[in-house]
Amino acid sequence: MPRSIRCPILSISLLAAAVACGGGSADPSIEGASTPPSSAAAGPAATAGADSVVVWAREIREGIAPLPGQVGSDPEGARQRAVELYVTRQERIEQTVGPGTGSAADLAASVHEAEARFHELMQLLAETPPPDSIRVAAAVEALDAGLAEVLDRLATADAGEAAR
Repeated sequence: MPRSIRCPILSISLLAAAVACGGGSADPSIEGASTPPSSAAAGPAATAGADSVVVWAREIREGIAPLPGQVGSDPEGARQRAVELYVTRQERIEQTVGPGTGSAADLAASVHEAEARFHELMQLLAETPPPDSIRVAAAVEALDAGLAEVLDRLATADAGEAAR
């Protein structure tokens, strides 16, 4: 089997299957990071709360920041890192406070928008030849802004709950 898979959808599916089947993370530095202990049995949406979403969003923002600098020297590593962050963090955010979860409409919409920005970044990183760092930086900036919006909406939703 080829070492590198260029189809981002297939890559996401394979990584998701590996994680779901106990294959864990390809990056030992994030193995099990921020995963509530019971999430394996109950699923992330059942056990995660706003605090987990904040942690996951921050981890994504930190994880994507170096991608523009990495794409020139290690485009495959940059692509893999983005896919891994998507599967292990963004998907959990979507399952916890995204559309269909009962979250406030503006929060769910901001999660949906961040999801779209993440897909754009992964598609960009899957291009052959690899994209230049300027395009990756723009995509990272758009995703980062989307995640900042999710965090702002989450804080607003939490403040509204606390006021009740």
